[in-house]
Amino acid sequence: MKPLPLKELIGVMNGELVYGDENFIVKDAMVSHLHRIKEKHTLIFLKRRKAFHIDKVKRYSPYIIVTDKSDGELKEIEAAGIIRVQNADDAFWAFTRYYRHLFELPIVAVTGTCGKTTTKEMLSHLLSSTHSIRSTIRSRNATRKSFQYLMGIDENTDAAVFETGLNGPGNLHYHCKVFQPTIGIITTIGVDHLDKCKTLDGYIKAKSEIVSGVREGGTLILNSEDENTKKISLTSFTGDIIYCGTSESADYRASDIVYKKNGMSFTLHHKEKNYRTYLPGFGEHQIYNALFALAAAHKIGLSLSKAVIRLRAFKNLERHLQVEEGINASVIIDDTWSSNPTSVAAAIQVLETLGNNKTNALLLGDIAYLGSHVRKIYHDLGKLIASTQIDILIAVGENTKHLANQAKKYGFKGKVFTAASTALVKEYVENLLDEKTILLVKGSMMDTELIGLAKSLKLKE
Repeated sequence: MKPLPLKELIGVMNGELVYGDENFIVKDAMVSHLHRIKEKHTLIFLKRRKAFHIDKVKRYSPYIIVTDKSDGELKEIEAAGIIRVQNADDAFWAFTRYYRHLFELPIVAVTGTCGKTTTKEMLSHLLSSTHSIRSTIRSRNATRKSFQYLMGIDENTDAAVFETGLNGPGNLHYHCKVFQPTIGIITTIGVDHLDKCKTLDGYIKAKSEIVSGVREGGTLILNSEDENTKKISLTSFTGDIIYCGTSESADYRASDIVYKKNGMSFTLHHKEKNYRTYLPGFGEHQIYNALFALAAAHKIGLSLSKAVIRLRAFKNLERHLQVEEGINASVIIDDTWSSNPTSVAAAIQVLETLGNNKTNALLLGDIAYLGSHVRKIYHDLGKLIASTQIDILIAVGENTKHLANQAKKYGFKGKVFTAASTALVKEYVENLLDEKTILLVKGSMMDTELIGLAKSLKLKE
């Protein structure tokens, strides 16, 4: 955070200094979550309904409290100063708006069912050679993190790239209210978080919150081929819209995609100019992620000729379709970072491409956040798998067993092995791996057993 004198903030929050020194220098800010305070000289927004626990903050003294608590409650608070406000929420948002407007810099908000983390990391990588960047840590993209990320921006920051997670309706609205992004990216919209969004239409509507969340005069970067993205109304958006994809209508277009030993090459087309590009990692979806990152970097000011050179040095993310040598000279594709129907389909495409002339095996764990739609979605995935060239399907979990049954129903010709837990498939998997086998392990970051199994199958260095 850029250090600010307390007297500059009192009026911003329409507050009254109960006691303390108005020349106090504020070096950080935190809303309610006392256990997340990291340093001294923090401005703490303490809502009326939140308890104050001195033991959680006293080591970070001195600090300032901004609160709407009553006079009686204030007597129980120990602080270097207290600012009384009518409403702590209103004071928080007033401060947030003020702090964001101190900086005229590009802020990119990235959302989508798949590709958020990779696009964010690619863009950060592209810009880092010329800009001082703030970005989301790994995929820690919950709404409770967004204010902390905003506070990470200071006078030395040139640009910021934030991944915006969606657990339910209103999440993207909150992220954008904090970040006020100048550029918004929607990578793709598949099926996810139906436990909170209820239906696909509800999920699409929740994703569309980013359209109104981008600053006036800002830019939207969209997938030119994604059918669900096309369902979002853009009539109220007055800024620039950039499309990325493989169709002729795309502003940033990829063609001539070729798989190489450790990645892919493709031709980037933009405004009648062509750039031969190399991308570490595999999968057509990765090409889209690269296009989003290249388009955003170009919008921010990086030349495409420099950006495509910089992209060559990008390091593919851990457990994102990570291809490694496995035990018994096999090949392991570790895709255990996250899981939803869209990413399962993308991972299978990579398996089939890399597994040409090999035995293709898929080890699939359960998918979370599907709500009441779980059976229908597993039915559709089973039908999809039946149409592939997969030789062995290993299904872990009760719902995934249903998927395996549906695959057989639709004519899956390969072998099927089902089990209730990861521990019960370990021996089977180890025995099938050899130099002729390529195994895709697909699961979510919450499935620690499956992550552990994938790790154990890789050849130890």
